[in-house]
Amino acid sequence: MPHFLKDLLLEDASEALDLGEGEQILHVTGRHWIVLLTRLIGPVLGCIFFAGLAFYRSIGGGFLVTDAGEPVGLDFFNWLLVGIEILLLLLWTTLWVRTANTKPKKEDLRTRNIILGAGGVLLLLIYYRYNGGRIFYVDPAMFVRQTFDFINIVLYIFTGLCLLFLFFTTYDWLNDELILTNKRVVYDNDQVFIPKLIERRSQEQIFIEDIQDVVAATKTYSQHWLGFGTIIVKSARIGGQIAFDSASHPRIMQKKIMDEVNSYRKQRSEEDFNRMIETRVYNAKTEKPVFKKDIKVSRGVRFLNWFFPENPEINEDNGTITWRAHWIFGLQVLIGPVLLLFGGMLSIAIAANFLQMSTLLSVVLSVALIIFFVAWGAWEIEDYRNDLYILNQTNVIDIEKKPFGPEDRRQASLGAVTNVSFETTFISNLLGYGNVVLETAGGGGKFTFDRVPRPRDVVQKINDYQVAFKRNEKEKAFNDTLTLLKHYHDAQQRHQELNAPPTAS
Repeated sequence: MPHFLKDLLLEDASEALDLGEGEQILHVTGRHWIVLLTRLIGPVLGCIFFAGLAFYRSIGGGFLVTDAGEPVGLDFFNWLLVGIEILLLLLWTTLWVRTANTKPKKEDLRTRNIILGAGGVLLLLIYYRYNGGRIFYVDPAMFVRQTFDFINIVLYIFTGLCLLFLFFTTYDWLNDELILTNKRVVYDNDQVFIPKLIERRSQEQIFIEDIQDVVAATKTYSQHWLGFGTIIVKSARIGGQIAFDSASHPRIMQKKIMDEVNSYRKQRSEEDFNRMIETRVYNAKTEKPVFKKDIKVSRGVRFLNWFFPENPEINEDNGTITWRAHWIFGLQVLIGPVLLLFGGMLSIAIAANFLQMSTLLSVVLSVALIIFFVAWGAWEIEDYRNDLYILNQTNVIDIEKKPFGPEDRRQASLGAVTNVSFETTFISNLLGYGNVVLETAGGGGKFTFDRVPRPRDVVQKINDYQVAFKRNEKEKAFNDTLTLLKHYHDAQQRHQELNAPPTAS
């Protein structure tokens, strides 16, 4: 792959990921160039067709010209058409003979009718050219002022659209990539409508410590010779797998991922063992985790801040993070009450003018309407505020609660989460919100954080907490062994075995 394409892939990967502390991108691979070539066939042919047609008309080209001069009789082109006509006749006869003694199928009848129609059109063209007509004819004196007439302007517009589609196709091809960092493998998949403005983005990822195996497969000779294939990253967790097809140089990516997996396992094991021995055996003090507000906070319209709190809310004492839906959906729930208020006030005003409603009755109805509006609006706002998505050091929690009513609470351990991804649409990407999907092992199903602001930040935070949770779980698995070793060490000291001279045998 050319260096400038590698630089573009790396640049897009840097924009696609919110890297955690100490995280860096190690390698990026995208779709093979053959995928781009296949996708560009349509727009390139469209550009050639529309631009060529506009150029042909601009130099005085015309179609189906009847007064082009003397009849040409059977010239070379007409003989070529006659040959094609004979071939069509032979093909039609073959199909007719094959189905002569049986009832023909609908597909056979349709094929024969198409061939018969094409043969009839060819006969008309042969007759037309035989008598002096021309299918294509260039005469600037006959066809003047065609360069910027209505038809050519339409052709220029279609040519421009094909060029735009060519650009968008290339940009979309560049925005599908498999990214390796020192902490995870991420499949970033973009669907581009307007570059950098309206894009639909979804991501799948697997942590380095969860990767069990990486498969690089070239299933055909063309894939083997051209150097592209499928990369499958398998996770040790149930349902955790990433498949990236038509990848450029899949074996290189496979090797880099497995090298990072092996390096991570060795380094992490040594660090964990040293830290646990110091804390569990030699009673070294453990570092208390510090929780900082290192995630961007969304705020609604300034004069409505008292309606819509910070999103997310972060408890710096225990690290609990609470998200709600994007503030724009808090405004959305007020559409009904506001429409009722304006509609009701308008109706009262019309009734007061045309039905001679008393002033007292108008005031009473207006006050009642305002009270109902405030009550309905407060209910909707409270309902919006009560739908919470909570992340703490051990669990993810999804709460849906009605004001003064029932509560639906779902909870899953971070250890049960097998994959975290986010999804955005063209509109949600523009407005800055999306859905975060958490897949869990067993019968827990999926957790969906609907319409949360900055979904990439949410995914990153869940990943950070999950990494910390896994490390704690691994440490707990060794606690009993280390405790036993410590008691054994204390017993040796009590019995003076550590400093006792060796006994003679």
